[in-house]
Amino acid sequence: MADIDRINELIGKKDFKTAHQLVEDALKIDPNNVDLIKSAGLVAVNLEDWNSARGYFETVVKYQPEDATAWFYLANCYNNLGDLISAKNSYIKVITLRSEYIEAYKSLCVTLMKLNEPEEAIKYAYSANAIFPDDYLFDFVIGTAYMKVKEFAKSIEPFERALEKSPNNIGIYNSLGTAYMATKKSEEAIKCYKKALELNPKNPMSYYNLGSAFQIQQNHEEACNYLEQAVKLDNNDESFKVALAMSKVKIGEFEYAAELYKNLMIQHPEKENYKYNLVTCYEAMGKIPTAITMLEEMIYINQKFILPAQKLASLYIKTNQLSKAKDIYDRIILKNNPTPEVLHQYAILSSSLCDTDTAEKILKKVIKMKPDIAKAHKDLGIIYLNKRLFDYAEDEFTTALKLAPNDFEIIFEYGNFLYSISKNNEAERYYQEALDIQPENVLALTFMALDKLILNQLDSAKEYIMKALKINPEHEYIQFCAGRILYARGEFEDAKHYLIHAVEQNPDIETQNTLGLTYYELGEYNSAINIFNNILAKKPENISVLMSIARCYAGLKDNDKALEYLDKVVTIFPEDEEAHELIRKLS
Repeated sequence: MADIDRINELIGKKDFKTAHQLVEDALKIDPNNVDLIKSAGLVAVNLEDWNSARGYFETVVKYQPEDATAWFYLANCYNNLGDLISAKNSYIKVITLRSEYIEAYKSLCVTLMKLNEPEEAIKYAYSANAIFPDDYLFDFVIGTAYMKVKEFAKSIEPFERALEKSPNNIGIYNSLGTAYMATKKSEEAIKCYKKALELNPKNPMSYYNLGSAFQIQQNHEEACNYLEQAVKLDNNDESFKVALAMSKVKIGEFEYAAELYKNLMIQHPEKENYKYNLVTCYEAMGKIPTAITMLEEMIYINQKFILPAQKLASLYIKTNQLSKAKDIYDRIILKNNPTPEVLHQYAILSSSLCDTDTAEKILKKVIKMKPDIAKAHKDLGIIYLNKRLFDYAEDEFTTALKLAPNDFEIIFEYGNFLYSISKNNEAERYYQEALDIQPENVLALTFMALDKLILNQLDSAKEYIMKALKINPEHEYIQFCAGRILYARGEFEDAKHYLIHAVEQNPDIETQNTLGLTYYELGEYNSAINIFNNILAKKPENISVLMSIARCYAGLKDNDKALEYLDKVVTIFPEDEEAHELIRKLS
């Protein structure tokens, strides 16, 4: 006959291996002895042989269906074997048999959370709370369940109750802090996280939570202080390093962030986003060739990873490799259902490559896909303006303005449109609106100055162009415009200064011609003739330049040379009255 007392004594002494052997031998003699089967189940549980334990306790509850303890152990077996539905039903059976079985309530609540049944967990936790009002766990479960269903405001009160019952519980402080963060009470959250840290200064999660709270406040300097501590305490936690890298990027410590991303790449080579983030660090550090090389490798390996392709295209554009950028769009991006925003970028790129027909076609597609992209309307308006399709251009500009009435670029480009069609008073209004938004934008200042020039408001024109020059004194176009305006004001010496610098950077015909006219007005006829001859080499039948040379020779009292050039003028354009009048004067 089995020695049950001896078996139970061994179980009490935790000598489960000896007990196991005895109970197995006893069961061979008396296989239907329920007490023996229950003892065998207890031994199997303690040896973590969950499958054998399940079999024993299923037999026990078959013969003794009112045995709450057997049901509880059976539920634990199901739980450990991953059969959560059976575990749930068994725990409910325990509670039905014995309503004050606290461990059954606790295990049931945890199982319900695992089953993603937070509403059921709340129901049973409230029932348990009524029976065991001093146990913090059930309030904690209620708070956690409300967080699970994203009812963060409802989670705060049960967490606070749990904290009253267990005032030194780090887990409750961290959970309550998270609930506060979710309800935008970051200061309260920080107090909770700091309290958790006081209770255990070696807990990396408390440092991480504090760092995350400061991140949400956009206080990345402070966030880094705590996140660095989290990483020091647990160098293997991926989320700690990711958060720290993000804040390091925000405060401009790109080299530090780059090292973190390198470390994450070693730990998780399968995650391409870490390599991509490293690329963005290299870009910020000015290591563009390195960033480009890495992106090229990423795209070669995975052509469906669109983000690196877009970044590579943008870096090609930044380094003036426009054809390569367009190739990336053609090969990869446009084959992967691009968004309207990506197509818009492609249209801008095509326009930069002077492929305005493609740009126009793509912009129309963008607008059809998403009509409210204001800048797409603006960019299409610019294309129509360049094609001198003024009515179409105006339609697009006015649509863009309706969609984004306060956008600097749109207001400025509409001003340029009005300037182009000689509506200078209206253009002045929009240039002023643009300058109200960006008072130091050199292009807006320059075009306002040119508009004032056309309106013959020469004092204002000078004022605006001087502001632009103060901001960007070396810009050749601004120097040219300054020269034009000062020329119109009769300030020829100052005009010459700016025009010489403009010609040195960009010797186009208009800039050279304005400099030549300035030399003429200053009586520096030989310098003017040299400039005009440079233009004439490219445009040998330019009547205006031929006339200018003739006037210069007239100024030098070299009437024969002057008449020689005047003769060329009337040969090309016999009706030129100004040339005939000068011929009569010099003959």
